[in-house]
Amino acid sequence: MFQKKSFIVIALAFSFCVTAQKKNAFKQMQLNYPIVKAIYEKYWKALSDSIRSKKISPDSFNLYFRVFKYEKEFEIWMKNSGDVRYQLFKTMYLCATSGDLGPKKYNKDGHIPEGFYAITKFNPNDKYKYLALKIDFPNAVDREIAEEPLTTSVFIHGTCETTADIVLDKEDIEQIYILCVEARNRKEALYIDIYPCRFSKEAENMLSNYPKKSIRFWNNIKDAYFYFEENKWLPRINSNNKGKYIYEE
Repeated sequence: MFQKKSFIVIALAFSFCVTAQKKNAFKQMQLNYPIVKAIYEKYWKALSDSIRSKKISPDSFNLYFRVFKYEKEFEIWMKNSGDVRYQLFKTMYLCATSGDLGPKKYNKDGHIPEGFYAITKFNPNDKYKYLALKIDFPNAVDREIAEEPLTTSVFIHGTCETTADIVLDKEDIEQIYILCVEARNRKEALYIDIYPCRFSKEAENMLSNYPKKSIRFWNNIKDAYFYFEENKWLPRINSNNKGKYIYEE
C-alpha cells in the first residue's frame, strides 16, 4: 500500500513538472538565447515591481500597444487578465521614423503602416534588427487599398534606422521584448494599433491637407481610437472587401 501511494505521489509530481514546463515552453525557448537571458537579468525584477505598482500581476497581464507616428510615441497598455479596462503602463518614443503620414501602399514608399495589427514572430538573433518583433502587415485592408502587391515585412526593433519599421532605443526595445515574451508565453495575443497621430482638433486640421483617400482611411480608423479613449478596452475589429475596418463592441 505504501509503495502504491509513493508511486502515485511521484506520478503526480512528474505530471505537475511536465505541465509547468509546457506552460513555460515559449519563455524557456527564448531564454536559450544569451541576449534574452541577459535582458531578463537586467530588467525583469524592476519591470515586475513596476507592474505590481499598477495593481497588475506580473504573472497574468494582457498587453496592448499604440503607436502615434507624428508624435513618435509608443504606448504600452496593460491589464490583469480578468479585468476589462487597460491602464497606461509606460510611454516610450520612436528613435527614428520614415515616410509620411498615411497608410503604406507601396513596398518602397518608406511609410510606417497604419492600422490594426498583431505581433506574430520573435527573432532575438536578427543580424540587422535588434530584438526584432514582426507584425502581421499587410493585413486584409492593407492589401485592398494598396497600389501594388505588398511584400514588405514590418518589424518593431531596436536598431535606430528605418524604412517602414517601428524603431526604439535599445533600452526600450529590451523592456518591450521581455513583456512580449511574458505575454506570449501564456498564449496571449499581442495587439498593436498604429495611428498617424492623436486625433485632436489641431491634428484634424493638419490631416485635412492630405489626399482624400488618406482622409477617408483616417476617418475609418479613428473610430477605434476614440472608442479606446472613452472605454479603455478594445473593440472587435474585422474588415470588409472594400478596404474598410468594421467594429463591434
